[in-house]
Amino acid sequence: MSMMVQEMTKLFNSAWQDNTLNRLLYYKDSPLSTDLPDVQELDNYFEPTSDEQPSIFKTIFKRAAKTTDLNDDKPICRVCMYFGISSPLPSHLSEKVLERDLHFDIYTHIETFEENEFRSLKIIDRLSDIYLGKNVAGYGKTRFVRCQPISNPPNGYTGYKLILKIGGQKW
Repeated sequence: MSMMVQEMTKLFNSAWQDNTLNRLLYYKDSPLSTDLPDVQELDNYFEPTSDEQPSIFKTIFKRAAKTTDLNDDKPICRVCMYFGISSPLPSHLSEKVLERDLHFDIYTHIETFEENEFRSLKIIDRLSDIYLGKNVAGYGKTRFVRCQPISNPPNGYTGYKLILKIGGQKW
């Protein structure tokens, strides 16, 4: 397995294995209530309930910037996660390490999730808690680059792009 695949696998696992992030993405009301079961324990977390309804996991987490299935009929929250630009460090620092941008696109249905609270901002805060200042994959601690609105989110949704910088190994 390549280094990039190993790093992304570790990073992706940190997101979907986080109970709080899953709750924020899945539950419409009171996501942090202890009365609700952990999302990963639900029967349809990994297994779809039917051919027409994908699993919770495949609905709320994507390994690429996918929005074509987001619409007003099925309001959800989603995190898309993927690598952006990779750049070498100056050669006097290291010839084996590079910096890599880690992108998170966060989409939340406005009328369902944003109406009563700033759900998208809570999701961004949670992702920051999971990754920022930690060595979660590759080399060094994860740093903040920027967070900005996504200019053309799907109809009925708001979107934010969170970009973090991680250290990685050159090929």
